[in-house]
Amino acid sequence: MSLPLEPMYPLSVGLRRVSIRRRNRPDIQQDVVVVEEPLQISVNGKSLVVTMRTPGHDRELAAGFLWAEGVLTGPGQLMSLTGPSPSTPTGRIGGDTQIRVRDFAGDRIDVTITEEVAGSVRARPEREFRATAACGVCGKTEIADLQQDLPSISRIDTSPALLEKLEHLPDRLRQAQKLFDATGGIHAAGIFDLEGQLLCAYEDIGRHNAVDKAIGHFVLLDHMPLSDHILVVSGRAGFELVQKALKAAIPLMVSVGAASSLAVSMATEAGMALYSFAGPGKGNLHLKDE
Repeated sequence: MSLPLEPMYPLSVGLRRVSIRRRNRPDIQQDVVVVEEPLQISVNGKSLVVTMRTPGHDRELAAGFLWAEGVLTGPGQLMSLTGPSPSTPTGRIGGDTQIRVRDFAGDRIDVTITEEVAGSVRARPEREFRATAACGVCGKTEIADLQQDLPSISRIDTSPALLEKLEHLPDRLRQAQKLFDATGGIHAAGIFDLEGQLLCAYEDIGRHNAVDKAIGHFVLLDHMPLSDHILVVSGRAGFELVQKALKAAIPLMVSVGAASSLAVSMATEAGMALYSFAGPGKGNLHLKDE
């Protein structure tokens, strides 16, 4: 893959020399790959979690993660976030391009929340928050830890006209996946309004990170809950993604891939409409039996 090194991919992709074999002839080329690096999220001066993610939009990631974990639950609790500037890379390859080099040590986001909320965080087990780019539930030590208190969901009338709109949302999200165009190996999540307008889209090597970034976008705007919005994800619908959507009171979720059994049961019991395998002229609608 031959791609220009443009500033449209700041921080999130890296340049690597790879050996590509074509017709038994090795050819050394440069390839663009997704960056996976650690991010430490600290709350009120204490490290809370280290997660592997794709750099960029770290503030949104931190805010969305804290909302999904129930640390943040309402307005006025998030006082400040400080961390690396999204426009200031620490490594460069040639000229003014903002592409990171490997062996980067990682980043840190420092979050300040109200002391009342911070007290509840200190009471939770430290291991509960550990995470990786591949796992949305890492760090949980008990099955009961997977259970979350969820807000009520406003049921949406899934009319044929609405379902037709939902079928086209994955294509609209795909058009916003610039890092996928560059690398072919990154997840995406987008938030749409009920009319099908894309409000924000984020990409990350971790599918749950992409969802955290998308929801965190609205946490930073103090525009929660998302009771009249749609979440669209580029891959399958696992229960951890459904749970994150339910924590934000999202009533509709669309996935390009399949939905797991637990995702279906969690969504339908909560009153969410889950539309899996979505695409033009097709989709599986999961609803609670009346």
